Amino acid sequence: MHRKAKWILSIAVFLLLIALFAPWMVRAYWALRTSNPVRRGLHTAGKLGCFSCHGEPGQRGLPDPGVANLSVPTWTSLAKARSLSSDSDIRDAILEGSYPAADNPAIEMPAYGEFLNGRDLDDLVATFKVLSGRNVPAAGSAARRGLDLASEWRCFQCHGFAGSGGLANPGSLSGFVPGWYGPDFDDLVRNCREFDEWILEGKLARLDDHAIASYFTRRQRVSMPTYADKSQANLDDLWAYVRWLGATGGGVEIQRATESPRRSGS
Repeated sequence: MHRKAKWILSIAVFLLLIALFAPWMVRAYWALRTSNPVRRGLHTAGKLGCFSCHGEPGQRGLPDPGVANLSVPTWTSLAKARSLSSDSDIRDAILEGSYPAADNPAIEMPAYGEFLNGRDLDDLVATFKVLSGRNVPAAGSAARRGLDLASEWRCFQCHGFAGSGGLANPGSLSGFVPGWYGPDFDDLVRNCREFDEWILEGKLARLDDHAIASYFTRRQRVSMPTYADKSQANLDDLWAYVRWLGATGGGVEIQRATESPRRSGS
């Protein structure tokens, strides 16, 4: 009887620990599963204060009080500069600091060599390449049209900059709106037909019919709106951009990009 009581107590303690740590374990699992260089780089840029001067996400520079009509350069303008034409140039500018082409600017780019290294630095370089517009689908391609549509429709305000992973979504399985590439997206959207369904109807029948998945889709606070007026051409272009993101790791490795046939089922 004594041994049985010990077993019951042990099981009770085990179940209590699971109940206490389960939410943390789920959050940690999804944070790891949805991690990507752009998402991590955005977090690093926020911690370093990059957007305080360059504007979020690096698109509106702070006016410089030391020089008339001068602002901190945007990431887009920096990406077009010859001095930042390679990954090593971007890395050096972050580590060593760089300065506006003007005399006596009041705001100077600080050097972060003492504070950044390893993956954090690589992630920040990747984020700069993607958000500055240096790494985008080829002009005139279906993927480029998809990017333009996503920007026009402000999809990234929910799904995260460049589809890297979105805003918090209490009640959902992962805790936030999914991005447009990576293993979590592949779990949710299995092919182009499901992608179309989700945009046109704001939901997937496959998830609504699943006992566990439907529990979370009903509880989540932010739901996908319906875009029933979008044409098949629009959907095809968006899908091409999604596939481009998957093929390039979110646009980080642009040389890997290839456009696959629309109706390949993948």
